[in-house]
Amino acid sequence: MKPLQIAGILVVWMLLCVPLSAAEKLTLGSLFTDHAVLQRDLAVPVWGKAEPGQKVVVQFGGQEKSATVGKDGKWLTNLDPLSASAEGRVLTVKSESSNESLKREDILVGDVWICSGQSNMGWTLKQSLGGDEAIAAAGDGQLRLFNAQARAVDTPQDSIGGAWAVDSSASAGGFSGVAYFFGKELRAKLGVPVGLIKSAVGGTVAEAWTPQAELEANPTLKSLIDQQAARLAAYPAQLEAWMKIEADEIKKWEAAVAKAKAENKPEPRKPTAPQSPAFNNNRPFGLYNGSIAPLVPYGTRGFIWYQGESNSGRGKEYQTLFPQLIGAWRKAWGQGDLPFLFVQITPHNGMSPEVREAQRLTVQTTQNTAMAVTIDVGHPSDIHPKDKKTVAQRLALGARALAYGEKLTYSGPDYDAISVSGNKATLSFKHVGGGLVAKEGGLKGFSIAGADDKFVDAKAEIVGDTVVVSSDAVSAPVQVRYGWVNVPEGSLWNKDGLPASPFQSDKAWKLEEGFELLLNLKDLTGWHYTNGPEFKDMPSASDGRYTARDGRIVVNPGKGLAQLWTTREFPNDFHLKLEFRAGVNADSGIFLRKPQLQCRDYFVAGPYKELKNYKPQDWNEIEVVVKGKIATCTCNGEELKFPNELPPTGPIGLEADHGQMEYRRIRIKELK
Repeated sequence: MKPLQIAGILVVWMLLCVPLSAAEKLTLGSLFTDHAVLQRDLAVPVWGKAEPGQKVVVQFGGQEKSATVGKDGKWLTNLDPLSASAEGRVLTVKSESSNESLKREDILVGDVWICSGQSNMGWTLKQSLGGDEAIAAAGDGQLRLFNAQARAVDTPQDSIGGAWAVDSSASAGGFSGVAYFFGKELRAKLGVPVGLIKSAVGGTVAEAWTPQAELEANPTLKSLIDQQAARLAAYPAQLEAWMKIEADEIKKWEAAVAKAKAENKPEPRKPTAPQSPAFNNNRPFGLYNGSIAPLVPYGTRGFIWYQGESNSGRGKEYQTLFPQLIGAWRKAWGQGDLPFLFVQITPHNGMSPEVREAQRLTVQTTQNTAMAVTIDVGHPSDIHPKDKKTVAQRLALGARALAYGEKLTYSGPDYDAISVSGNKATLSFKHVGGGLVAKEGGLKGFSIAGADDKFVDAKAEIVGDTVVVSSDAVSAPVQVRYGWVNVPEGSLWNKDGLPASPFQSDKAWKLEEGFELLLNLKDLTGWHYTNGPEFKDMPSASDGRYTARDGRIVVNPGKGLAQLWTTREFPNDFHLKLEFRAGVNADSGIFLRKPQLQCRDYFVAGPYKELKNYKPQDWNEIEVVVKGKIATCTCNGEELKFPNELPPTGPIGLEADHGQMEYRRIRIKELK
């Protein structure tokens, strides 16, 4: 008999003789351990594995639910929504045909938060300012901690190492400082059990935490996968080159070590072969596969996230990447727009303002998000600021507002709009709270530029709820920056004790001669839904999907596709201009007398995806000239193909679906 045949027989024999596989034994998902917290007020997914075809019964809190194991050996069922409970109860899972059963004890019901990111999320409580005191005071039986064994792998996993632990001096010290202080804030405010799942890895980039399908589907992000493929292709040659010089490099190192010892100096690091890109934690989607996918679909109230440092220097890309990550996680959980609370990176010598700006814009373009500004807690030479409690308190304010509906000021002043009169630029803000205030001797950190884009230091003063900025060197200002350096000083706050984020304003704009605004600066007068009444003097549409705010229309299509129309029709030739900003996954369009000109969805995935000037998650200008039945259209000056013939008359319409969409500066000039 040939050796290959013998080997094949041995493999078959071994497979037949091994015990039942993990997929055939009754198991529970890895997050279901003793001391777990289940999410209150929502259907609770419970899942695991067993022999295909078996009936599995889940019992908890007086409920009994069943599931039939699929051909893939997996089962899942949902408990009905549960009320918060601090009573430690037993979760039981039974297999009717095999008589196997599992029990998980001391299970509470409350709120679960997933805590992720890089090293500042992983930074432990015992390393944090005030950590020793918090560890000594630990012992809250209704605070539970899951320290996940996060790792990067090439395919999505369904299990992860770790176990739930009751808050204690032993369990708290090694847990995330930010997450722990966040949990303590919620416990104090809510009075219900809180469970925290920490899954974080230091020194990691956002693309590693983003699913493969989301990266591949977005033309802006697909290059990240292509770059990884190039690194893999280049690695064999790099390894071969190393092997040729390895002996010489080791000899040089040995000599350097001997010299260092003789001079009583630290020894140099031993040279090693280049690491294979195939095992790098930062490879695209690897950490999502191994550290987030195993948590899905565990019932949760939301996410907290502390990351961005490793993407510094790629701010423009992060402007697309970060919202894509948020949307992907929400899609995976299937619980709608779960609150996503994140930390803006702190001042540091190596952290560029562009990444902070990308984070700030994410709040503006992505629904149900909040950002904890940390301009006052950083250190120029320490990427790991020790004050995690202040960070956690600001995240908790966001949670209380977005997840729990409290009416409170949860953010510092956030730049909203600019207007110019003479040599002065006036800035307006959201989240003014009790009013604007300058800390420590007046406003600092403002700069201003004219049409030449040359920024100079500027004077700034608070006037009511605005900031007026000027410089004798700029007679016609166009744009303003605040804190636009690696290590900014935070001088602008609100009276609620929260700092403003650094920002770069839009460029100032004024209405061109002959044009008229189709949207006033205060409400939706002049607009309506199909066959509906005009939204006269109304700041929002009747169902809340469209809202007029500070001269723009903000669309929250959480209730489905929405189309908004002008009450006027336009039978004459016209010149239309407007700007739009689309959140990730937002579909949108503009109607010209009725035929539709697609916006963001087509730019990303359709016939306009090759446009070089389209700016994801930023303001883009659409310009349309209609003559007779023909419309000539551009986006940021690039031609858009629009073959549709227009009817003789009709209104202008706006549409949005799937994600947040904003329109502004909507103006028209009739060409009579």
